[in-house]
Amino acid sequence: MPVRAARLLDLADLLRASAETTVDALAARLRVSARTVRRDLALLRERGMPITGQSGPGGGVRLEGARGVVAVHLGVPEIVALWLGARLARAVAEVPWGRRAEDALTRLLASLPAERARELRDLCGRIFVGPRASERVREGLAPVAPELLHLFEEAVRRGVALAFRYRDRNGRPTARQVEPHGLSIMPPVWYLLGRDVDTGLPRMFRMDRISTPALLPARSFRPDARVVEALLPPEVTWVPLRPRR
Repeated sequence: MPVRAARLLDLADLLRASAETTVDALAARLRVSARTVRRDLALLRERGMPITGQSGPGGGVRLEGARGVVAVHLGVPEIVALWLGARLARAVAEVPWGRRAEDALTRLLASLPAERARELRDLCGRIFVGPRASERVREGLAPVAPELLHLFEEAVRRGVALAFRYRDRNGRPTARQVEPHGLSIMPPVWYLLGRDVDTGLPRMFRMDRISTPALLPARSFRPDARVVEALLPPEVTWVPLRPRR
């Protein structure tokens, strides 16, 4: 994630956590200059955050009580769905209003309450978009198990493993128990990035080769970025599902 994007998110969190603060205090917390903080505050205002402040040295800065109103009716899954749709549209081809959709979603993130914003960033950090799948892969796609999408979302949300039958590229079926640590997408194909419960090793599973999925509530886990890093092909440029800039 770019340094400035991460700093903007941290700045937004600091503003939400304080009734009122100062530019100097924010600069000290972020370990940047006051000038940098002023530029970042101006950018957050452009993105729709209701930030007010008093001019001059020591002037107070605060986030008005209207914060979070834009996103109050949207949960994390709904925002991720919107963001993913905008990113996938651009991954297939540049489309009219594609960049505006991402700008709007960046402002939406800025308006979220701190706890929900952290939850959203954590989830988006586990979703990666690559280039479009090859014609050979697209031609070989089979229908996806209709219950898989819901169960995958639920397993990720609750941090529990999935059990399913998996058919490899040669058609051999095996029974699997997997912790879903991430998701990689090469439109229109997506892959579960997980840790095999039986072997403890990172494994990648193509969505259309999964059947009879079921949750394993007794098998909980914590997200592990190392699992995802071990599975993403180094020759492919992967873009995390995060705000631009």
